[in-house]
Amino acid sequence: MINYFTIFVIKILNILLNIFGKNGGNILGKIALRFNKNIFSHFKVKCPVIAVTATNGKTSTNNCIKYTLSEAGFKVVSNVEGNNMDTGILSTLLKNCTISGKIKADFLCFEVDESYVPVIFKSFRLDTLIVLNFFRDQLDRNGEVET
Repeated sequence: MINYFTIFVIKILNILLNIFGKNGGNILGKIALRFNKNIFSHFKVKCPVIAVTATNGKTSTNNCIKYTLSEAGFKVVSNVEGNNMDTGILSTLLKNCTISGKIKADFLCFEVDESYVPVIFKSFRLDTLIVLNFFRDQLDRNGEVET
């Protein structure tokens, strides 16, 4: 029951943000996680889920995949504006689901920060993971490349 309530509240907040010309970014996901930290497992997805991760190039690659699939006539839900951590991806899912958590799409395609791949896809299905590169410029938060 809490998931329906959470989704309902987020949908109302999203409408209000849109009225004021804002897209919400990560804030919708942050609020949803406060209601339910396991909300990722609530979504009902019956389409392929693609994730693109890397230190560099993930936005361009993700947006290219989304554009290509869309041009081929498929309905694609994607975080093309960035927001590639758990709260941003959650915001994208919440904006594109029904109250029951069903995602109506032919594909889900997400740009995912390299540190958040195991966090997001711990309880959310992933079909294809595209790994472009990992560089040492993120040592302060990721440790060594070998780690």
